[in-house]
Amino acid sequence: MSSKFRFHGIYLLIVGIISVMYNPHTGALGFNPDAKSGLIVTGLFAIISFVWAYVDSRGAHRVVTIGGIITTLLLFAGTIPRGLSSWIAVAHGEASKWFAATTITLVVLGSIPIFAALLRSLKR
Repeated sequence: MSSKFRFHGIYLLIVGIISVMYNPHTGALGFNPDAKSGLIVTGLFAIISFVWAYVDSRGAHRVVTIGGIITTLLLFAGTIPRGLSSWIAVAHGEASKWFAATTITLVVLGSIPIFAALLRSLKR
C-alpha cells in the first residue's frame, strides 16, 4: 500500500502544480492566484498520502487502511461538489471555469484507484 500512497501523493502534487500554472482568464501560462486553493488542497492531501505511506511502511496496515479511507472520503467530500459546481458553471457559459473543473476532476479520478485499493484492503 505504501507505494500506492506515494504514487497518489506525487500525482496530487503534479495536478496541484498544473492547476496554478495556467490562467484561463488571460490564456497565459504562469502563476494563477485564483487557483491557490487547488494547490493547497492537493498539497495537503499529498502530504497526508506521504504520511500514510510512511506509517504503512512501519507496519500499521490496519490504521493506514481505515485512516486512508477516511481521508480519501474527506478529499471526495471537498472536491466532488466543487467539481460539479465548476462543470455546471461551464455548462451555463462560464468558459473560464473549464480549467478548474478539469483539474478538480483529475483529482477525483486519480483518487478513485487508491480508494478502491483501500476498500479491498479493508475486506482482508
